[in-house]
Amino acid sequence: MFDRSFKIKKITYSFLSRKITTVISFKIKSTLEEWAKILESKEPDLRHSEFDIKPLFRGFSKYDPKKVICIQQTSEGNIKKFVQANSEWIKSHKFDFSTMEESSRI
Repeated sequence: MFDRSFKIKKITYSFLSRKITTVISFKIKSTLEEWAKILESKEPDLRHSEFDIKPLFRGFSKYDPKKVICIQQTSEGNIKKFVQANSEWIKSHKFDFSTMEESSRI
């Protein structure tokens, strides 16, 4: 009985410690060139690293250059913490929060 209980706890712990892959899409109010300049700077990566967020892909829609997609890997809840801590900085880059869509996968 103890072995079975221990294995369940171990599996649960393993599941909770997994990284989540998150796809976020949103629109920008700036030009494609302005946004690309921001993404190419070191500041976004430094801010992401504070929350253990690893960017995997950043791109723009072929059909709508104002629509951005970011695919990132992190622990659950870190994206929300990042947005809360950096909302003013994010807004300053003409990020349209009303268009933000998020989807997460384990």
